Amino acid sequence: MEFHTKLILVATDFSENALHALKASIDFLHIPQSRLVVLHVEDVKDNEQLHLVNHKLDAYIKNFFKFNEPIPVPERVILSNASVYKAIVDYIQKMDPYMLVIGAKGSSNIRNLHIGSNTVHLLEKATCPVLVVPIMEA
Repeated sequence: MEFHTKLILVATDFSENALHALKASIDFLHIPQSRLVVLHVEDVKDNEQLHLVNHKLDAYIKNFFKFNEPIPVPERVILSNASVYKAIVDYIQKMDPYMLVIGAKGSSNIRNLHIGSNTVHLLEKATCPVLVVPIMEA
């Protein structure tokens, strides 16, 4: 009998809505053979910038989980690309995840827009199920 890992991919841009998506993705770790990958896309120019982004992603995840990181521990992936949704779509095609979890709107705060353009593109182009976590307003 062969077991397949179910990759839960959560995209982050370090925004508040991305935190809600990360929180929602934790609930899927009860699925047998699942693993969580936190993905960040940024147009990285050199190794120094990559190191800074890597440090920021580690701090973001550690701050979110505090001392209660789930088992298995989330993996971290940084992709360098000028286009966020294209990088994520390419990663989806390469890794064939079980699902993608994203926030409805990212760090670009366009007034009265309830779903971001990257979210729209990912809903159109992703070849796996996409869970869009709604905007959490106070």
